[in-house]
Amino acid sequence: MLSKVAVGAAVAVLGATLGAVPATASSLVVDGHCDTPYGGIGHHWEFECSASASGGTGSYRYSWQQLIPFVYFDVDQGPVATGYCSAYNTVGVRVTVTSGAETTTRDIRFDCHY
Repeated sequence: MLSKVAVGAAVAVLGATLGAVPATASSLVVDGHCDTPYGGIGHHWEFECSASASGGTGSYRYSWQQLIPFVYFDVDQGPVATGYCSAYNTVGVRVTVTSGAETTTRDIRFDCHY
């Protein structure tokens, strides 16, 4: 016969073991960069960002947003996004990629050229 203490200890060990199982890691990976190759007018420069994804379960959906409020996107354009940034600033954007049930993000900082 097991004592209540022994049973309680066995349940605690089993619970700790089951709780230690790591969650499945996401296989979705995104990388990206931005540049200001086109020049600008006054304090506003055109920029272009591109992202690439790998892993996941198939097709990719891209979404772009500003992180620092000196960036203005033309439209949400998939893996390539263009817009305007405020010159004389280091700016930041975030690209979010979704593939099936997985979602991952990448923050990208770049200098809006002077």
